[in-house]
Amino acid sequence: MNYKLVNFEDTIDNEKIIKCGKLNNDIIFMKYDVSLGDVIIASENEFVILVNKGQVYDYKENEGNYLVKEIDLEIEEQWKDLFIRDAENNGLCVIFFNKNIIKNNKLLINKEVEKEKTFNNKLIKYNINIYVEYDFRIENPRNFLDRIIGLRKVYTKQEIIEKVRKYILNSIEKRINTELEEYKLDIEKLSNNTKMIDNFNEYDSKLLEYGVKLISYKIVRYEIIDKKNKFF
Repeated sequence: MNYKLVNFEDTIDNEKIIKCGKLNNDIIFMKYDVSLGDVIIASENEFVILVNKGQVYDYKENEGNYLVKEIDLEIEEQWKDLFIRDAENNGLCVIFFNKNIIKNNKLLINKEVEKEKTFNNKLIKYNINIYVEYDFRIENPRNFLDRIIGLRKVYTKQEIIEKVRKYILNSIEKRINTELEEYKLDIEKLSNNTKMIDNFNEYDSKLLEYGVKLISYKIVRYEIIDKKNKFF
């Protein structure tokens, strides 16, 4: 036996309708227990995944109405080996995922920068804090399910950030290092314009293994927290 989400266009009792509508910039997913015959309503900013005892059975990425149905077919090949950890005792349920870009996440990068002052033969060393805001989204829900989550009622963006923080940090820091080289280590010329991620580095690729895509980042401010002069 297999469980599926099948397109549904008929009328049904309101008690059998399940919809979320609670996803926002802080909530990545919400879980609801379901029964056979329930109708799942997915909006344009959501995709839904059907799970039973940790096994993923179906996934819909388009808005619409879907009937929870049991069918006499084997589970599809793409789902056979996909289980959600710590969910073996959880009954039939549906997960609503947030498809929107999750915005205004904060990051602090500490760096040491050197700059030569030619008029008095000094080498200036700056310790700086660079404050960054970045946006991300769930790009691959299969990878996200497989690599990050355990099943629960609510999953927040902060939990994702803790899981992938080092890859986000390294990805953005590598780009900042490139900027500093372009500006000849002049921190004051770091732009605060939003920078879209249009070319991938190795850290972005690692993020995608977790199903997460870095969309853009912005340097909102910086501060010099220590400055040491070194004489030639």
